[in-house]
Amino acid sequence: MWWRRRPFDIWGDFDKEFEEMERMINRMLKSLEDIPERGKPLVYGFSMEMGPDGVPKVQQFGNVKPITGGTLHPGLREPYTSTMVDEEHNQLTVTAEMPGISKEDIELNVTESTISIRAKGEEIEYEKELRLSRPIDPDSAKASYKNGVLDIVFNLKEPEETKGKKIGVS
Repeated sequence: MWWRRRPFDIWGDFDKEFEEMERMINRMLKSLEDIPERGKPLVYGFSMEMGPDGVPKVQQFGNVKPITGGTLHPGLREPYTSTMVDEEHNQLTVTAEMPGISKEDIELNVTESTISIRAKGEEIEYEKELRLSRPIDPDSAKASYKNGVLDIVFNLKEPEETKGKKIGVS
């Protein structure tokens, strides 16, 4: 009878969950054994920012991706990035933390809706592709790199007004 069920019968479900977590941890540890560059740091982090539309955005960075199996990208790191829109000055600022490289190592490719950041130093490599929520003017870019922090400032493009066509309804 269901009302006579013991209160700790639910532990069977917890056992299954713990067994799955143990398998996942073992897979991640096994993948760590295959790292060709021992002694290099393993980096994983995430940031959460409020987007311009009021919706929080979560993004990951580092050289370890927390997916089943714990994929590693030794030597290649996704930098921490932050984007901020300054409505008063009609500008978008992108900040990327990339310590351990010089400004000559940085390669930026920009379109109206994306920014591609690549940098390759002697011991570390960074790569990140950002999709922007607002169109920018690529020709207005001003970039500076100091103390491991890359700052890029763009002017925002005015949204094009789409001219509609009036359609009669019958």
